[in-house]
Amino acid sequence: MSRRRRPEKREILPDPRFGDEVLSKFMNNIML
Repeated sequence: MSRRRRPEKREILPDPRFGDEVLSKFMNNIML
């Protein structure tokens, strides 16, 4: 069964400490 529409992409906030989006993605993957 397919979805009606694609989910909206969430905006990734940069890491508050270093201000880096890539680092933020990396930390989120580690936390999961």
